[in-house]
Formats: sequence, C-alpha cells, structure tokens
Amino acid sequence: MELNKEQEEWLKEFRSHYFTGNRNANRGPIREEMFFEAGFAVQHLPAELKTEALCLAAVQQDGRSLQYVPDALKTEAICLEAVRQDGFALQYVPDALRTGEICLIAVRQEGYSIQFVPEMTEEICLAAVQQNNGTLAYVPDELKDKVQDALKTKE
Repeated sequence: MELNKEQEEWLKEFRSHYFTGNRNANRGPIREEMFFEAGFAVQHLPAELKTEALCLAAVQQDGRSLQYVPDALKTEAICLEAVRQDGFALQYVPDALRTGEICLIAVRQEGYSIQFVPEMTEEICLAAVQQNNGTLAYVPDELKDKVQDALKTKE
C-alpha cells in the first residue's frame, strides 16, 4: 500500500515511538509489519490521515478494525469486506448500511453476529443457526418453529 506524504511523516514519528523495544513485557516488541496487520494502522493512525484505501486494507485483514474507521469512510464496500472477514464486524456497521444482504453475509461467517441484526428474517435466522446452532436463542419466537422445521428438512 502506498502512503501519502502526511501518512509517511506520521509513520516516521510512530516508528520512533512504538518500534523501539518492549512496550509491554507480555506482548513483546511491536514489529513494523504489525502496522499493516490486523487493523493496527487504522486503529492508531489519526483520523485525518485515514483514507478509504487504507481502511479497506485494514478490514480485509481484520474485520473488527471497522470500529476504528471514521463514519465518513464507512462505505457499503468497506462494511461488506469487514463482515466477510469477520461476521462480528456487523456491530460496527452503521444502521443505515445493515441491509439484509450484509446481515446474511455476517451470520454465514459468524452465526452469533445475529445479535446485531436489526430485522430478523427466516433466511437470516436459518443461516445463523446453520453456522452455529447455539444462535437459536437469538431467533425471535415467531420464527423459531419455521427455522427448526427448515433445519429438519435439510438433515
């Protein structure tokens, strides 16, 4: 990923501060490559230096790093990539973007993300329970029988 001049300056300062020795004896030293892993960059980079490309790269590596993406950069594409990578990222998707499609993708990836679904449908509930049968507890009572019947017919 290519950084702009401001991001490079910030990274230079960040390197001198964070990449020297142990910051936490239990975790060991921070390695420079960690900056580009697991959403580390998007978590620590100041909001004014975050770009759509950097945020997209971060959520592709760690979907939950969506929580560190500024709301203005939380596009449908970025949110979709985040839930594809980690269904629990659904909790950080703005309400306006929690469509049936994105919720279905999230529960197929991680059934327990059903708890962040604003509008339950039979399809979403069935997908969640198929991914993890423990999620039946989150299925609304009015859909439980339908979901259980659908599960029996698929066996």
